[in-house]
Amino acid sequence: MSPLSILLVEDDEIDAMKLSRAISRAQVETGEIRICKYAEEALRMLDVWTPGCIFLDYQLPRTNGLELLKTVKKRAPHLPVIVLTSHGDERIAVEMMKAGALDYFPKSEINSEKLTKAFHTMSHMLEMEKGREVAEHELAEKEEFINKVALLSPNIIYVIDIENWTNIFHNKQIWKILGYSEYEVETDTRKGLALIINELDQHTFRKHYNHMRYYVKDAEVVEKEFRLKHKNGSEIWIITREVPFKRNARGRVQEVLGTAIDITSRKIAERELIQAKKDAEEATRIKSDFLSTMSHEIRTPMNAIIGFTDLLLSSGFTGQEQQYLNTIKYSADNLLVILNDILDFSKIEAGKFGLENFEFDLREKLGYLMKTFEIRAREKSIDFSFECARDVPQIVMGDPYRLNQIMVNLIGNAIKFTEEGGFVKVSVHLDEDHGDNVDLKIDVSDSGIGISEDNLNLIFDSFSQAHNNNATRNFGGTGLGLSITRKITQLMNGSISARSKLGEGSTFTVVLRVGRGRTSYEEEKTDAPLTLSLKGYRILAAEDILANQILLKHLLNKWEAQFVICNNGKEVLHTLETDDFDLILMDIQMPVMDGVTAMKKIRSSYPRHHNVPVIALTADTFAETTPEIVACNFSGFVTKPFKADELIRAINQHLEVKVSTKQVAVG
Repeated sequence: MSPLSILLVEDDEIDAMKLSRAISRAQVETGEIRICKYAEEALRMLDVWTPGCIFLDYQLPRTNGLELLKTVKKRAPHLPVIVLTSHGDERIAVEMMKAGALDYFPKSEINSEKLTKAFHTMSHMLEMEKGREVAEHELAEKEEFINKVALLSPNIIYVIDIENWTNIFHNKQIWKILGYSEYEVETDTRKGLALIINELDQHTFRKHYNHMRYYVKDAEVVEKEFRLKHKNGSEIWIITREVPFKRNARGRVQEVLGTAIDITSRKIAERELIQAKKDAEEATRIKSDFLSTMSHEIRTPMNAIIGFTDLLLSSGFTGQEQQYLNTIKYSADNLLVILNDILDFSKIEAGKFGLENFEFDLREKLGYLMKTFEIRAREKSIDFSFECARDVPQIVMGDPYRLNQIMVNLIGNAIKFTEEGGFVKVSVHLDEDHGDNVDLKIDVSDSGIGISEDNLNLIFDSFSQAHNNNATRNFGGTGLGLSITRKITQLMNGSISARSKLGEGSTFTVVLRVGRGRTSYEEEKTDAPLTLSLKGYRILAAEDILANQILLKHLLNKWEAQFVICNNGKEVLHTLETDDFDLILMDIQMPVMDGVTAMKKIRSSYPRHHNVPVIALTADTFAETTPEIVACNFSGFVTKPFKADELIRAINQHLEVKVSTKQVAVG
């Protein structure tokens, strides 16, 4: 509400001052207050200015307030006027109220509280007056407006009698939608209405209007979708919005006012969307099955390669043989990282991508990596060099596998896109020292084909090739490497950027923050290895791949465990019928009976083994989140290919619980 402007007609300056003060204390926002001493002055003021209300002294020079009030009311009938008198006089009050005064106050009784009430009353009256004026204006234009809306609206507008089934009014838009002329179909009868209603919705139509007739309250809006029949036989969908318009003597709805719109295109889009959703879900399922199968088929043989390499490395080889084994192991690890790109991409998108954090020898890790790429560079006669600044810490805390993944992608690309005789240079520098943490700056530069400025912003997009359409044919690649590299870098709270000119080579720069490791790492490496023993424990292992069976046998023998190896879940169940074990290692995917089925049967039909911990061995990196596998309540998961210490750590974790239980029982 805008501030209230006030005209005060008062010849006594003291009274005018008191009234102004009382007005200012009232709970109303006031605007301009003008004061006139004489009636003539007040009337001239009203010729050029219209206040929100008038305070009028009954006793004025040369005239009285009653005459002035009558004159004001002739000019502005709805302008609120409050009369003021020096002494209370009921007769004067009655006359003034008859003449149109809003209220009447003796001056001695005026205070902010009374004025606040008067202003509130005045506000309500002004609002009512405005509403009346608006209503009059609307009524004046209503008929013309309704006609325009009805004739020009693209929507169907109608009033129907659902008691006698006659059409009272409609704007003829329905015929345009259905392809008829307005004279082709008679809608004033039940038969005519039934003609345009789709047969499949005849029952819905009758049920809907029975509900409208007996159960819908006044002003209640009811929406309903119907199928109509187009003149050409096609299906037309409409949605109606209806309210009761008139009731009969018994109170039942007789007439219904409604609007309807054509939603056929929306219905078609909905059907297409539902089908697209089904197709997408099916595609996701196929993708998930493919990734799971691919993961298993690739990671299972990798388990044997990495496992036996680890065994050979612990067999006392020295010198060049140990260096060869380290290179084989590192190459196998690199291959596994590369094969995991697609799986990692899916995990990143699903928010299930994890990072490790432990100490490692940075120069040692990078050294193995450089030796791997030296061979590829030598094959293309590329000058391959590596530089690690002296101030870069030897031992750092972070995720060496993901760092390796970043480097494999960047160096691999540099060699791939560099012609014979070119160069690839890898340099590692200390970008910034934060004390416990350091920022490493890694540059991978090459003299390769380069990247145009237009494509430089696209190289980190998924499935994007930075070069022309011949790039994939000439160099290969999925376009996922740099996208995953950027995502991994971001997850490690780092950054990656690129500088390049077409035909002049490229430089990729990665900045990563890692922890500063212990300086006594060499001492730690010379410590005696942890002695591990499972002596006295019986282990049941289920594994169908011969190479992995041999690996498990070697490890379990090394750890002095008693064990039985089964080829599938059916053999596991048969073995459990006659023997007891302290722990079960269960492969998930096996022929005859898989690990999930065997696990379900153990939990449901072998009560003697309910408390035996079962560790799932799986090459499927999505197994831990698969609902069916989660429901089996495996005690733990070891993902293939696994390292020996990972397996013994998982076994020991569950057997330690059992040992502590026995000790308590004995005590």
